[in-house]
Amino acid sequence: MRRPVIALLALVLVALLGWRMLGSPDEPTGTRAVSEPRVDAYARNVTLTTTRADGHIAWRLQSPDARHHPGEARWRLISPQWHLTTEQGAPWQGRSDQGWIGDDERRARLRGDVVMTRESDEGRSRLTTPRLDVRIPERYAETNRPVTLTRPGLRVDAVGARVWFDEQRLELLDDVKGVYDAVSP
Repeated sequence: MRRPVIALLALVLVALLGWRMLGSPDEPTGTRAVSEPRVDAYARNVTLTTTRADGHIAWRLQSPDARHHPGEARWRLISPQWHLTTEQGAPWQGRSDQGWIGDDERRARLRGDVVMTRESDEGRSRLTTPRLDVRIPERYAETNRPVTLTRPGLRVDAVGARVWFDEQRLELLDDVKGVYDAVSP
């Protein structure tokens, strides 16, 4: 009596193991399909330009790929580049890996390798960070991420920054460390 029971248990065990190893066709494979939200608008080689009252360009944003998703009220941008004029002095130029701009064109977020540059009499200033939040009408930007500011003879690293473009003012917020090499006359 023991042998038939042991044989039956062994047969059930082999059947369960075989079923488990082969799996059933309706069983998920363990990987999930990640789906991007539905796109309701798509554009290539996008250029958004805003002018001041005098007709001069206030800012320009370009992206080779822009996608609008329903319900998000914003455009996702791939490799955006921008040009931002100031009340006085040279304009700021910039780029990032990706970003978004709100439908109302009042807010934007730049992510990835965010780089801003500005030419002046002292040379090129360059600010880099992994993320930058921009309030467009106020011509203001901020980040709570690490930033690096470089210009001829100067390198400053910090965590967090605020930028007032028209005032040509930059405030570094925390853990500020810098190196300045004075240029001899």
